[in-house]
Amino acid sequence: MKPSIAIYLVVLSTLIVGWTCMWLPTLGVEWRLINAYALVGIGIVYLTSHLLRMIRLALLSLGEREHAPGLMMAHVATAFPGSLIPFKFGELLRLFSFMQVSGDRRKALAIWLAERLADVLVITIFVLLLHLFKISIPASMRSVFVAFAAAGSLCLLALMAIAKLFVYLNRHLVLNSSSERGLRLLKASYAVRQLELDVHKAVEGRFTAFLLLSLLIWGVEIAALAMFINSQPAGQGDFLSLFANGLFASLPGGALQEASSFGYYRSLALALMTPLVLGIMWCLFRGKSPEHVK
Repeated sequence: MKPSIAIYLVVLSTLIVGWTCMWLPTLGVEWRLINAYALVGIGIVYLTSHLLRMIRLALLSLGEREHAPGLMMAHVATAFPGSLIPFKFGELLRLFSFMQVSGDRRKALAIWLAERLADVLVITIFVLLLHLFKISIPASMRSVFVAFAAAGSLCLLALMAIAKLFVYLNRHLVLNSSSERGLRLLKASYAVRQLELDVHKAVEGRFTAFLLLSLLIWGVEIAALAMFINSQPAGQGDFLSLFANGLFASLPGGALQEASSFGYYRSLALALMTPLVLGIMWCLFRGKSPEHVK
């Protein structure tokens, strides 16, 4: 095991124990206010979304199967601290962990980008469906919808146009620019082009399965949050309204009071999941994985 990974696991273990000791008494008080069996069921539903994320990583790494165990373990090892970092900045930790366990940092970045593009696309689809079903969207969340719709559209357009764009750009730089600045731009253009090809390679031949998995991941995660909101005294409502509340509460800037409470239970579920799943995966892959997983 790399020293950096060993140090991270020690820090992670300390963080899990410290956070659990600090928040467990508070969560225990709230636990008595909600049906305990319902909370266990909600926790299982939520953790299912992380199992699906691990399956999605394995699907994306089919081109290099030996990296799949390391990427899946990296997801598990960063899920708990990522839940504590606000505004989805925990994704930067996740990306860094992918780069550490992967033999190729650019391909690790490509897999991470493919996941993020799929997430933006799926959330945009869900918000559009809410419009079609005429579910009211809070005024404070309309800007979030516009941002996600714009990001989703731009990402799709970029994926369709970037290949031809860089072909012409590289040709122009090769034929018309011999300066040092032009050479640096050519290298940067080549690197971005290779990253775009890696993203395409990650989903090539399995885009439908990848998109369906992404839909299922977010559907399950939002359903868990909607179930938690429904379990609150003021959270009763029809399914579509609960799903809408769960969707908006899962986005940056859309936190509800019930979602804030859910965040603590979500972190507790991840704290329990992390050592268990890492231990199981270590036993399963220690004799089969490549050097960076051992």
